Amino acid sequence: MLGNSYNYEREDRNFLKSLPILPMHNAAWRVFSRPAEVTLDWHRDENQLQIGSCQGNSLSSVLERCALVTGIKVQLSRIFAYLATQRIDGLLGSDNGSTISGGAKLALETGCPPESMTGYPTSYPGRDARNKILSEANYKAGAPYKALSAWQCTRDHEETLNFIGGGGAINFGIAYGNSTIPSNRVIRRFIPGRGGHAMCILGYTRDGDLRAMNSHGDGTYLITPTAWQQMLSHSWTTAIGLMGSKEPVPVDWYQNSPYFKITMKPEEKQTEPEIEKEVTENWAELDDNSELEDFDDEIAE
Repeated sequence: MLGNSYNYEREDRNFLKSLPILPMHNAAWRVFSRPAEVTLDWHRDENQLQIGSCQGNSLSSVLERCALVTGIKVQLSRIFAYLATQRIDGLLGSDNGSTISGGAKLALETGCPPESMTGYPTSYPGRDARNKILSEANYKAGAPYKALSAWQCTRDHEETLNFIGGGGAINFGIAYGNSTIPSNRVIRRFIPGRGGHAMCILGYTRDGDLRAMNSHGDGTYLITPTAWQQMLSHSWTTAIGLMGSKEPVPVDWYQNSPYFKITMKPEEKQTEPEIEKEVTENWAELDDNSELEDFDDEIAE
């Protein structure tokens, strides 16, 4: 759906200005080893259909990314994210889009429930359906999937990559048109349109292009560093970085790898002392292994 589904005119500018700038130069970020790339193979292609819910789609995806880095894979409710943001924006009741700032407030204060609790409609819900989607139970169910901090997006591209590699994701709204995303799915030059549209950045390539997700059923596309700077410089653009941690620190991938947490049963996980003990015992076993000594002797001969 094109048009003004991202309602840039209703952005809360005071809230946006109040957000802190991520201190990317503190000790935690200086020693952070960024992953070579962050893929989006976990994310399904989504279609907002004829509903102005693009910001609901992008916000729910950002919160899914925040959950994923803790080892939780979940599909969150796009329609709840849209309608609950509209309630914050004062837009609930008509399909006039929503704001990035309202979405950030929702992410911090409420979170978003799983989509299994709401489904996704084929058109903008009527009053009774809206009340059911925005039920007290659904608000409570969003609590485990909150963002714990929101930040102004840095304009330094290396810092942007570090932020995403460190567990963050970006919800953004832009001036959008049919030519904004080209047929080859790589935005090298930002071509703004006359409508407002929200999307999200969830990853990056080995070459440093940003991996973004659209909600028109077309899925992933790339944004080059140059194009991202052009987007950020446009007067309609709003971009907020969200993280699943309160403190401005990157994810410790050794301790919080989603692959470690998902594949290991709780009783199989080891503490750091246990891991250190096992490594020490293994080396000791190697030192006592006569076969290893014989192999060393053969190499020497």
